[in-house]
Amino acid sequence: MELLKSNLVKSALENGVMVKALMSTVPRLDRQLMKVSRGWLNVGFQTVALIETIGARSGARREIVTLCMPAGNALVLVGSNWGRDTHPAWYFNLQAHPLVQVAYRGYRGPMKAREISGAERKRLWELLVEYNPQYARYQEGTSRRLPVIMLTRHSGAIGNESTGAYS
Repeated sequence: MELLKSNLVKSALENGVMVKALMSTVPRLDRQLMKVSRGWLNVGFQTVALIETIGARSGARREIVTLCMPAGNALVLVGSNWGRDTHPAWYFNLQAHPLVQVAYRGYRGPMKAREISGAERKRLWELLVEYNPQYARYQEGTSRRLPVIMLTRHSGAIGNESTGAYS
């Protein structure tokens, strides 16, 4: 994550125009790169995961690419939403349908999401901020508490009764 700690990237992430440009281009490009590379490549050469989930309201299949921090066989996500005052849509999707399909650095398989709280969250938050200092800046810039989500490997079918399993 040295790239995120550089002054160039820090300055870019503090510039509203640059953040808007990144928000509109990076996720689309990352989705494509992550698919063809089995979770190895993305635009910023960051630690990111491609996550397939079910829409909380729509029930439709959704794909997102988000920064993550590896923790053994698990992945830790932060619902930072680029520092905006609302949770990202994927946060609600994971609450409603915690079983997801993940592509990350050669692994492709089912994982289960759970929100972290209490002492475990405090411990992980310190590691997350060390891993990606931008999280601290995002937290300082919003009144909401950024959610911390743990994805752990899961055996079993992904999907739900109303939409069926992923194909």
